[in-house]
Amino acid sequence: MLVYDKIRPEELDRRELQLTLLACSTILILGAGLALLMYPVVFSRSNAPSGLMLRNAFYGFCTLSALLAMYLVDRQMTILRLRRQIAEQRRRAAESRIEASAELLNAIPNLTSFKDRLAMEYRRAAAAAQVLSVLVITVKLPEDVASTPAAISRLSDAAKAISRRLREQDSVYVLRPSCFGTILPNVTRAIAERISERVAEGLSDAAGATNRFSYKINVVNCPATSSSAHELQEAVLNVLPHEDSLRSVAEEAF
Repeated sequence: MLVYDKIRPEELDRRELQLTLLACSTILILGAGLALLMYPVVFSRSNAPSGLMLRNAFYGFCTLSALLAMYLVDRQMTILRLRRQIAEQRRRAAESRIEASAELLNAIPNLTSFKDRLAMEYRRAAAAAQVLSVLVITVKLPEDVASTPAAISRLSDAAKAISRRLREQDSVYVLRPSCFGTILPNVTRAIAERISERVAEGLSDAAGATNRFSYKINVVNCPATSSSAHELQEAVLNVLPHEDSLRSVAEEAF
């Protein structure tokens, strides 16, 4: 039995169709065999009073056998048609989710906007003698997903998880196809670490038990790690992953 139980998921529909054809063939064969055995008995008594009743029963049996086989074939074709419709609806729903995710990623400010905002916030912090922190979140997708459209959906989920865990006045920026950043004005490194932990919790929830993606969060603080706007920008760029290692379908969203 173990030989017949080894059915791969992609062969399930074909095996089910084979089973239905086998059942229909069995019904027809058994019906035809029984009809052949009944035929001599039925038509040998054609002149008997019960001959008409036996012939009607014989014809009814043959008709019911044929109708049962046709019914099984019709039900199987209906099931196959419904499955194809469900698969098509799922495909369209997946495409819609990917399109919505791509639109969301396109709506997030890019690296150029991040650099402009970072320079402005640095000048403001330097003038007011305040601190400034930056979070750089790198999302790592599985290799078998990074080159598929599903990567866009996972990056979008990561971006939404990051945004929900930040303060209301903070914004998310796309620094690389799989890397996000946020600027935290007047936030010390200790507070930035707590915000980082909160973001990590949100990303863990979005990744789920199946580990849809992994992540790494870096904290860059000014003036602890830099004494100028240029040094701060270089410190942020140094923790970004190389673009060559992130060439994937996800880049089409940008």
